[in-house]
Amino acid sequence: MKITIIITAILFIYAAFSTIYYDSGLIGDIGKKIGGANLSLFGHVAYINLFILFYPLYKLYSDASVRKDIDFYLGWMLLFISLVLLSALILEPENVGFIGTQIVAFLKPLIGKAGLWLFWLMVTTLAMVFIVDDDFKFSGFDVKAPRLSIPSFSWIGGIANPVKSAIKKIFTNPFSSSTLEDEMMPVLEPLGEKPKRKTTAKRAPSKNTSIKKTIPKKTPSKSDALSLPGNEPIEQEDSVIHEILELEHEMQEREVAPTMAEKTTAHNSHVQIVSELEENSKLMNEIEKGKVAKPKNFKLPKLDFLQKAPKTTKKVNEAEIDRKIEELLAKLAQFKVDGDVVRTYSGPLVTTFEFKPAPNVKVSKILGLQDDLAMALSAETIRIQAPIPGRDVVGIEIPNESIETIYLREILESDIFKESSSPLTVALGKDIVGNPFITDIKKLPHLLIAGTTGSGKSVGINAMILSLLYRNDPDQLKLMLIDPKMLEFAAYEDVPHLITPVITEPAKAIAALANMVGEMERRYKLMADARTKNIENYNEKVKKTGDEPFPFIVVVIDELADLMMNGGKEVELSIARLAQKSRACGIHLVVATQRPSVDVVTGLIKANLPSRLSYRVGSRIDSKVILDALGADSLLGRGDGLFTPPGSTGLVRIHAPWNTEEEIEEIVDYIKAQRVPEYDESYLITGGATASSDGGDAEI
Repeated sequence: MKITIIITAILFIYAAFSTIYYDSGLIGDIGKKIGGANLSLFGHVAYINLFILFYPLYKLYSDASVRKDIDFYLGWMLLFISLVLLSALILEPENVGFIGTQIVAFLKPLIGKAGLWLFWLMVTTLAMVFIVDDDFKFSGFDVKAPRLSIPSFSWIGGIANPVKSAIKKIFTNPFSSSTLEDEMMPVLEPLGEKPKRKTTAKRAPSKNTSIKKTIPKKTPSKSDALSLPGNEPIEQEDSVIHEILELEHEMQEREVAPTMAEKTTAHNSHVQIVSELEENSKLMNEIEKGKVAKPKNFKLPKLDFLQKAPKTTKKVNEAEIDRKIEELLAKLAQFKVDGDVVRTYSGPLVTTFEFKPAPNVKVSKILGLQDDLAMALSAETIRIQAPIPGRDVVGIEIPNESIETIYLREILESDIFKESSSPLTVALGKDIVGNPFITDIKKLPHLLIAGTTGSGKSVGINAMILSLLYRNDPDQLKLMLIDPKMLEFAAYEDVPHLITPVITEPAKAIAALANMVGEMERRYKLMADARTKNIENYNEKVKKTGDEPFPFIVVVIDELADLMMNGGKEVELSIARLAQKSRACGIHLVVATQRPSVDVVTGLIKANLPSRLSYRVGSRIDSKVILDALGADSLLGRGDGLFTPPGSTGLVRIHAPWNTEEEIEEIVDYIKAQRVPEYDESYLITGGATASSDGGDAEI
């Protein structure tokens, strides 16, 4: 890449030099042709056009994310056109060039000289909008413009708003006025309800005698003017009864609860908006910090292969939060659940409200309202965490109206990921408030994942594998990918980190798991001979003696259900043995399934895979199987998940980062270009690795 930039820069300098010194003999015949063509096409703009075009070309080489940005190309093309047009407007015809002359000759008869200047202003403005990288707002609408800072245009909104309101007022329907409706209703109500009131005229006064005394004297209304002379007594009785009923209704409302405005003021005055959760911060602080040693003979992938997240400023819209709190409390009041919202926090996908119920409200009653609240709030789904562990509040998680996309590059660029010292650090995504969330596979030490189709399970697994590839060379990490569906891991074929080719046949997968148990036993024998307790101590010791250290091995199984159907007992025993013993020798399991039923995720497997990650599942029973708790059935999908951290009993809601197939292919191609994979085919033969390990032990 650097060589390409150097060659391009030299060619541009030569072309610019040929244009400037066109008449001299320093440039040769080729230089004269280049300079002459440049001047004849662009006129005086030829002296600067190459310098203008060099910057966008450099950006295309240096930043891979820009290559897919259409706005970038379009902005610089429009800027170049605007310069050519400007030269045609202000310079003499002989200094303009062929392109500028043709543009003016075509447009001038159609729009005139004034139209040409306005057209130039429009093209220049559009070019700046496409090139710059900030969001500048007019008062009534937003304009998104990417990459340079520009002056404020708020004065345009000041001119546009009065015009806009005047036009709106002119075209407003005169019969849609709320004031007119209020004026007409007293006339229409008595006329429409007169037959019903006659039937109740005789019995009403006896029941409401005490109330009738408190009614203030009413001024004559428009209905009195419309009443007929013969019906005056009946009309008076009707109006009195109507007033009595309205007064009763008002008194009942005052006895039941305060008005909505009073409730909103009382509740929202002490709501705390949180930007960071203490529980998640504590988990991130437990991650081991330190510098990761860079490999000597291998280049780790660059972050340029991953899509860069758009620059957005995270702002909390307090007015929107107040509106949601008011709406939530109103819906809870409909179900006769009293309480108060004490804290709230918003993230990429959901907003959480910590609701403190009144002392007489049972938690089970709130849990039973999950579906009713989802319907009342018109939400796709609602998750209720009752209660939040260690707190006297209930967490009500409501989906946001607009969902943000989480990019893997954001997590890999975060300080928490860079500062982690473990080679097995993986990016899980962002937590519920939008902060990066990672974990260390060494501490898990094994992970069980569940999620239906469309839940984001595959995206989450790919993010974990890419995280490992970004931190480890093939000598430090080996991967065994088992993919019975033959589609999920096809992109990683021939990666030098693979210990075997991607395994797609169930029989080979069963043999590979059994042979991995043999590899575990072999490592334990060598560690016992070296008198070390874990892989870190063993590798430090063998480096001094010159022996070969153990690489970490991560076994990723994409669909456990397919393996259990073909060899249930063998697979179950192999996974159980690896999960029980393989942590110390550097072998770790990541097991995923779409269907976490009891015949797939058996009790033996569950007992030995303590860390769980569940994306959206189909039923509450599946959620209970995978997490031993409810909630996974209420997730949103698209990477929304619940994670049980190591050594913790609570659940952490996370959102998996997005990555595309094109990004995976570019990263894999970059890694494959550096080294050829060295497969150990003995893992695919029944008893193969065990036999080879026994031979190795005999030699020792």
